[in-house]
Amino acid sequence: MNMSLPADYLGRELSVITYFPEGQEGLRVQYPALTSDDARIAPLAVFAVRYNIAMTIYAILAIALAGVFLLDNWNNRNPDGKTLLLCLYFLLLFLNEAYNSTAGYYSILTSRLDLRVLRPVYMAPLYLYIALRLGPRWQLPLCGIIAAWAVYEVVQEGVILYQNDPGTASTTGPGALLVLLTVIAAFCVEIVQQRREGRLERKKMLRYGLMGAAVAALYMSDRFRAWGGAGSYLREGVWTSLLMGNYWAVVTPITDIISYLTVATMLVEVVRRTLRSRRTVAVLRERERRTMESYERMLAAENATNALHHEMRHHMTALSALLQSGDIQRANSYVDAVAGELEQLPTGRYSQNVLVNVIAGSYLDRAKERKIRVEHRLNVPPELNIADEDLSVLLSNMLQNALEACERMEPGRERYIKVDMRLREKFLFIQCVNSMPDEAEKEGARPRHGYGLAAMRRIAEKYDSVLVVERSQGEFSVMSDLCLRER
Repeated sequence: MNMSLPADYLGRELSVITYFPEGQEGLRVQYPALTSDDARIAPLAVFAVRYNIAMTIYAILAIALAGVFLLDNWNNRNPDGKTLLLCLYFLLLFLNEAYNSTAGYYSILTSRLDLRVLRPVYMAPLYLYIALRLGPRWQLPLCGIIAAWAVYEVVQEGVILYQNDPGTASTTGPGALLVLLTVIAAFCVEIVQQRREGRLERKKMLRYGLMGAAVAALYMSDRFRAWGGAGSYLREGVWTSLLMGNYWAVVTPITDIISYLTVATMLVEVVRRTLRSRRTVAVLRERERRTMESYERMLAAENATNALHHEMRHHMTALSALLQSGDIQRANSYVDAVAGELEQLPTGRYSQNVLVNVIAGSYLDRAKERKIRVEHRLNVPPELNIADEDLSVLLSNMLQNALEACERMEPGRERYIKVDMRLREKFLFIQCVNSMPDEAEKEGARPRHGYGLAAMRRIAEKYDSVLVVERSQGEFSVMSDLCLRER
């Protein structure tokens, strides 16, 4: 039926009454368009552009998450394998939306990809990601439920496709909603449990709660605007779909909000980790600078001590001459002057290596003054094939941490520092064991070894080794086996 408006029509509403011949009442009613073709096509074009932009963002997120995993693996940071699940989710989301698109650049994939069997379970990697982020008690049962649901949906979709029934439409069944609600319930219970145990700060909960509310508000406001209001969306989108047995209008928004919130959380954590890493690097560089200044001062003192030892024979000769001449007053003055210089000598000799001796002497002498028991075995040759600054940073931080831990212990308790350092072929073994206060094992009261351990770990990795750190009741141990370079 062709229909056109009168040339003199000035109204804004038009009522059309359609009569169907007998037996053809099921034909679709066609309403006349009161606008031009450009006005009717423009909203469709805008929707297609937005649709393609969304798919592009999904693809970028998938590539970015894969890049984060590879970058962590490249930097030897023990990459989080669960990131790949999130990457797989956005990849499947992109392919699913691209397959369903009918306009735009990605619509060409429709003729080249057949992902219909995966359409009901494209959100499964996201559910698995959340399940694996929860405590161990939730991981196995949730992963089992998600896997069973995914297998069932894939098999059911495969049967529908095999039957090739054009009247059977693929829908989001109640199983997807039940799995989603189960994952959300487990997540909420885990959050409450962590809060009761004090493992989750209230500020952190508030921060991520506000972030989730903002993401949900932005997402739902966009949906309401697309449907012409919240009432229209709930009535025509959600309620109508539920009456038809399709739960997509409930599952899809919740899943999208969770995915966007997860990505936002990851971005916040990446920024925080980057800032923390930069701050740590700055502190480590400052500590290394101070350590080298201390080393240079101690080395100057050691050189002065060696010079004083060398000159002691001359001092004795001069003193003997004064005594033989009977000048007792000058002899006493000379003795006082030499005694003042002798006070600068180290109280003990720890190693044949000058650098090891001055560093160990600086910290172990202070430990003895504070009544801390010291045991040392520093069998190190005068020459080591290791950079002085590296050895200084490693040994200084090791002994400084040990000394600080012993100083924090309550009076009356046994305090000790045990240092073992020896050369084994081309490896330099170094270990420091010290006592520490029991309260250091409690949450929030651990010893402040963070920067020192980071500096020592960097030196160990530089010489193809690892830093082994062990904590037990009342004792702290640090050990490494440095692979020395060939001369």
